[in-house]
Amino acid sequence: MSPGLRIFLYGTAMITGGVVLVIEILGAKMLTPWFGSSHFVWTAQITITLLALAAGYYLGGWLADRYASLPLMYGGLVAAAAYLSFTVLIRAKLSAACLELNLALGSIVASLGLYFIPLTLLAAVGPYFIRILAKSLQDVGRAVGRLSALGTVGSVLGVLVTSYVLVPYVRDSVALLGTAAVLVGLSGVYFLVWGQGEGGAGVSAGAAGLAVLLAVVALRQESEAVLSNHVELERANSHFGTMQVVESRDGRMRYYLNDNLTQNTYDPVRKQSLSMFTYALYELSKGYSAEWRRALCLGMGVGIAPRQLASDGLVVDVVEINPRVVPLAQRWFDFDPTQVNLVIDDARHFLRTATNRYDTVQLDAFLGDSS
Repeated sequence: MSPGLRIFLYGTAMITGGVVLVIEILGAKMLTPWFGSSHFVWTAQITITLLALAAGYYLGGWLADRYASLPLMYGGLVAAAAYLSFTVLIRAKLSAACLELNLALGSIVASLGLYFIPLTLLAAVGPYFIRILAKSLQDVGRAVGRLSALGTVGSVLGVLVTSYVLVPYVRDSVALLGTAAVLVGLSGVYFLVWGQGEGGAGVSAGAAGLAVLLAVVALRQESEAVLSNHVELERANSHFGTMQVVESRDGRMRYYLNDNLTQNTYDPVRKQSLSMFTYALYELSKGYSAEWRRALCLGMGVGIAPRQLASDGLVVDVVEINPRVVPLAQRWFDFDPTQVNLVIDDARHFLRTATNRYDTVQLDAFLGDSS
């Protein structure tokens, strides 16, 4: 085995270790619009990931003893990529069908159907490569140590990249398809440089083509998945969910959604909310306040409730955890941050250090069933 191929195999182990964590974290986030962000989703995702790792380790060891052939393993990576592309295509329908079950079981079944197979194929890489990289029994310990260390380093990088780059800045489906593209590219490099003429190259190329086709169909389906009487004005990711602005075709009703849950509705012509709770917040605050001078809003939403208070001449402090919602509120919901004192912070941290006194405090920091 050439030194270049040996280095490439170690690199493959590190990258696949990272991809496992990308799928685990992104997969949980992609289930959130249907199953929420409760511990059930994370329990399901962690359970399926661990089961897939166990199955993959066993499969990789079994294959290594019978077919110590690198084209087989790199073909498996392309198959994992094709399946990931397929998950983007079926995610919505499968998740909706699993809602017929209770929350705990439904989230496990959805995670099983979407992520078990690609995670299993990725987990098979480690034990498979040990057999190929170990020159003799004396080298087994060194090979295991290196592969385990590199796989763990890759997992750490996968967590960091997913949490700080993919989740806040890249659409979930695009991030997962990009992950599939990395696996296809990895396999392509192997077959172009070291595996030309070996068996499995044609099958892998076909699987890569299938992955690309599925990715194109999935993205097209997602772009067209808008209600017939509405248009999507903006979609952006953040650390706190996928933000969407949707408007009726007549331009009279605008919605702000976070992870498919409606957070507020707005009339852009009359520049006022169409959601009853925003008026209830205002009227209850005013009705139960002995003084009417200073207000604290824990959670900005798209700025409609704070704006109502500011229009009465109150000094309004707003604590918002998600900085990416601010420009969105300015563009689509006529929010002017200069009318309030805006603080980007977790409300729990803010309250521990706050020294101001307020006549009214509004808690509007909810997403679905969580605060």
